[in-house]
Amino acid sequence: MHPGTGIEAYLSRVRRAHQEIECERPSLVQAARLLADSLEGEPDRVIHVFGTGHSHLLVEEAFWRAGGLVPVNPILDPNLTAFGGSRASALERLEGYAEVLLSGEEVREGEAMVIFSNSGINAVPVEMALGARERGLGIVAITSLAHSRSVESRHPSGRKLFELADVTIDTHVPPGDAAVELSGVLGDGADGLRAGPLSTVVGAALLNALAVEVACLRAASGAEPPVFVSQNLPGVEERNETLLDRYRPRSRFYR
Repeated sequence: MHPGTGIEAYLSRVRRAHQEIECERPSLVQAARLLADSLEGEPDRVIHVFGTGHSHLLVEEAFWRAGGLVPVNPILDPNLTAFGGSRASALERLEGYAEVLLSGEEVREGEAMVIFSNSGINAVPVEMALGARERGLGIVAITSLAHSRSVESRHPSGRKLFELADVTIDTHVPPGDAAVELSGVLGDGADGLRAGPLSTVVGAALLNALAVEVACLRAASGAEPPVFVSQNLPGVEERNETLLDRYRPRSRFYR
């Protein structure tokens, strides 16, 4: 094996993954319209964003990000992230946990929630979608349909995240997330082993495509595009702070 063979194998797979999600353009357009419309009405309406496990990285990507949307409320629980250690996997399968989290958030009928889940089968993301629907929120799911359709739901209802969403955006990530067949790189001795997860890099691309489209739709409707400017550029503090003042009451992470 030549040095860099594994690197090229992964980068090649990432390039292919980004080509594959081009077919999600209609779903992205539909989801962006849903999110943009959900911000109409009260001037402090927000988009709620949720994910467990490594999907929480995409929740962070959606929030307080240079070039990202300001009206975002991340629903983050440390116990459902890598900081929760081994209990995170058990908790994301725990019935009733999502309702506890959702009961602590101010959500308004007509707002929207984006839920990230690679498999879309665990109890917490499924119940988060159920709870959001009960409260009158629109739901955008970003998930791997190949994975979700290949396994059983872990929720008693038997339902999966994509079945509960108003709009589903398929990441086209293979079941199990890891995308590089090591046998194709090393030959014998690595049969069945794969490395190189795709869900974060693909999910971030889809998320930021959505954010740009929502900003464009808001601008086209005559509203100011509610996007952050990097705090590392001169003369932007006042603009960012004005936007933060509007949405600070809606997210404890802005306070």
